[in-house]
Amino acid sequence: MNLLLMVLSQLDYKEDVFLAMQSVGITKASVFDAKSMDRSLESEFSLFTGFLHSRSEMEGEQLVIFAPLASADLAKELLTNLEAGGIPLKREDILSLMVLPVSYCFDQSTILC
Repeated sequence: MNLLLMVLSQLDYKEDVFLAMQSVGITKASVFDAKSMDRSLESEFSLFTGFLHSRSEMEGEQLVIFAPLASADLAKELLTNLEAGGIPLKREDILSLMVLPVSYCFDQSTILC
């Protein structure tokens, strides 16, 4: 068992990412709204506003996605599908993705672990 952790930093690609996740069988995901540290500092401390001024209102907004994975290969397939769909992952900073091993877990509905 593994845990997919993804930070989507370009929200324009949210639908593409969700569809690609479903296409490889990743359906039990949790999604959290987040903002980058720069954006957080800018909004919390006006002192930083001049130094870290955002180009647009949405800049700094992110989605953090957690999902259980039976295999790390699903994450590789997800990235392959996104690139095949024309998402420029290697040319633009769109997302960060990590797969972490899970040593113990419990899920009553699927008994995945």
